[in-house]
Amino acid sequence: MSEELISCDRPVRRSTEKQSLGTLIGLGALLLIIELFVFGAHRDNRFYPILILLSISGIPFVFAVWWTFQRKVFPAHTLLTILIGGALFRSILVPLDPPLFSTDIYRYVWDGRLQGAGINPYLYIPVDPRLAGLRDDKIYPNINRKEYAHTIYPPVAQAFFFVVTRVTQSIPGFKGMLVLVDLVTMGLAAATLRAIGQPAERVIAYAWHPLPIFEFAGAGHIDALMICFIALALFARANQKFGIAGVALGAATLVKFFPVILLPAFYKRWDKKLPIAFAITIVVCYLPYALGAGARVLGFLPQYAKEEGLLNGAGFYLLVLIDYLLGWCGVVHELAPTVFISVAFAGLGVIALWALYRQLPLGRHDSETPSQWIFPAFVLALTFSILLSPEYPWYYSWLALFLCFVPDPATLALTLITWPLYRIQIEQSGDDFFRFQSRVFLPSFALLVFCWIFRKRGPKTAKTS
Repeated sequence: MSEELISCDRPVRRSTEKQSLGTLIGLGALLLIIELFVFGAHRDNRFYPILILLSISGIPFVFAVWWTFQRKVFPAHTLLTILIGGALFRSILVPLDPPLFSTDIYRYVWDGRLQGAGINPYLYIPVDPRLAGLRDDKIYPNINRKEYAHTIYPPVAQAFFFVVTRVTQSIPGFKGMLVLVDLVTMGLAAATLRAIGQPAERVIAYAWHPLPIFEFAGAGHIDALMICFIALALFARANQKFGIAGVALGAATLVKFFPVILLPAFYKRWDKKLPIAFAITIVVCYLPYALGAGARVLGFLPQYAKEEGLLNGAGFYLLVLIDYLLGWCGVVHELAPTVFISVAFAGLGVIALWALYRQLPLGRHDSETPSQWIFPAFVLALTFSILLSPEYPWYYSWLALFLCFVPDPATLALTLITWPLYRIQIEQSGDDFFRFQSRVFLPSFALLVFCWIFRKRGPKTAKTS
């Protein structure tokens, strides 16, 4: 097909524009209908219908993303339609109470309540008798690990818990605040796209993505705040505001720790503002809590790593996969988790750094393109997610933000087929859960390899044609 035929630069007639926008609105309507069925299934506590419906919701979403990314010129009000759709999809799920697949939000409210009473949340576990006066019959009974776990959430998350619980301590109210945060994320992503010369309409990859919609509006996960700060860091970095980018990335790290891996991608050679602002943010935010809690300010994090199998290797899908393959081949082995983890981190770290530094300018005065830092940030986020292979779908939500800038099919597929991981909610053997993990990870890995090969061969084919 010639370039002339596929070009979208020519003016589009008004009637054609209306028909074209009608296609997008129709896809949004399908997504909305599916979401209404999800609402009903969730209200009726129907586990498998929810997973099936969430999986099906990816179909109109993919078509909507394709419709958007293959265009250069858009009908009037397309961006407004996308943003209104994103807000509508989220608002529908806010009233769901209680969340069916996660109880994390109860800990958020509890930690905010403690701080409202002047208590450092890192000091006491919820069952501590000294906290008896703060218990109720709505929040306290649903706190997970309340018998033995201190809070795991870092200081910026704790500050957010405190602020929100000064307004509301209801589950729908807390989720409503997270939805407002998510709307800010959508606006920042659209502004960043425009700042780097890409269509702002590509924000649809996040705004209409079923994963953040369900996990933040439906389940109320604090990852929404983390992603909002990452979006702010992207926006600041695109506008050469390195100090703001450092503060935003530091704040994201203090919501959940893993955004720290993005620091090398956001850094620009010869610039000192970003790393200094990042370090100051970490120190300033931790200080008020550390003064009262000392080393306990890390909370349940060390024990959580052990509980999730990150110390003995059981939580790493790649390690379990290697173990199964060697056993299937009849190979007698002693695969030490620490050796695997060290080699995997080193190997994937080398790959990530190679993808990072090949994009960076070599000289102080070299010009810089957005791909030189956005693509490495995406590679680092994806590499980390593959290596860690979390057992919970919401841990993959941050990849949806990067899809606005790097429309990678394998990553899109990974974020859309994570729903079987919720099988962890059902008591089962390790072999059963491994099979469900394989249904998520193996197709994504295969597609990732295929896309990598296709990209490598694509330019050569183009030259010879």
